[in-house]
Amino acid sequence: MGDDHPSLIRREIHAARRLARLFGLERGGRVRRWPPAAAQRLAERRGRLIDELIELEARRRSFEPWTPTELDLAMGRLRREIERSEQTCRALLAELGAELAGRGEAPPSGVRGDAAGRLLGRG
Repeated sequence: MGDDHPSLIRREIHAARRLARLFGLERGGRVRRWPPAAAQRLAERRGRLIDELIELEARRRSFEPWTPTELDLAMGRLRREIERSEQTCRALLAELGAELAGRGEAPPSGVRGDAAGRLLGRG
């Protein structure tokens, strides 16, 4: 593509910031109110941004292995958003597990029998 080193750095910073915003948006709970198709598009967008960020980092590092301060800051923000998102997901899973346990149901195993959804095994 012929990008120079400063251009790659700017694109990497921009991708890291966009990705951090997407994680923050999802963690904020607004996505739960979206139609499933919109939430799916957000997840796909996040996946494409992750792939883009990996590619940009590899290309930038081929010029020089050092990382500019602004990129360090953007990546730090992204790391924190990912960690917060992980905590939020774990809390949601714990809530769902407690809700299922309160009903006397086993955690979903993914193993169902016929069209009626009879449980064949427990995880």
